Amino acid sequence: MEFPPCPPSLKSIQHFLKLAQEHDTRDVVIAYWARLYALQVGLKASTQTGEETKLLLGIMDWLEQMKKQYAENEAITNEVAAQAHIENYALKLFLYADKQDREENFGKNVVKAFYSSGVLYDILQTFGELSEEALHNRKYAKWKAAYIHNCLKNGETPIPGPLPDDDDEAELDGENANASADTSPEDAAGAAAPAPYQPGA
Repeated sequence: MEFPPCPPSLKSIQHFLKLAQEHDTRDVVIAYWARLYALQVGLKASTQTGEETKLLLGIMDWLEQMKKQYAENEAITNEVAAQAHIENYALKLFLYADKQDREENFGKNVVKAFYSSGVLYDILQTFGELSEEALHNRKYAKWKAAYIHNCLKNGETPIPGPLPDDDDEAELDGENANASADTSPEDAAGAAAPAPYQPGA
């Protein structure tokens, strides 16, 4: 299904829609909940322009269609099953990226994996507050994605793993706050997700 373009006023949901699009053929559960979360955020952010309404109605129609089509898929109809599915997927991505990072295999796929993991942890908020581990993973994944992206962009070699202490991480967090963590790493890492962290791989 073709969706209307995302207007600038709904930029906050763009990365959820992009993640959904990337998973339409790979994992419909991720695509479904990413669009549902985008819809929830979009409805709050909407100023009710024609463009916004067109997109949000398009997402609603798609969600209804998927609910009927996958009525027997527990991870779409049941929130507990959905949460477990997304948590496992987010963690799988996170651990893949972390392993590559610690082995000093820096590249666009690692940025992409960290970034997507962070976005998935955002989506998990659909089911309530995140656990401490999930909050930590989300913060670390987003920070790492922005940090490695900036290093690659500036021709610097990233430091693998966490920085020596939390103060350094907080400092770097500040430095990377302007790195547009919502878009830059993702745009830079447009390559398809590598096999190690695809569902069922």
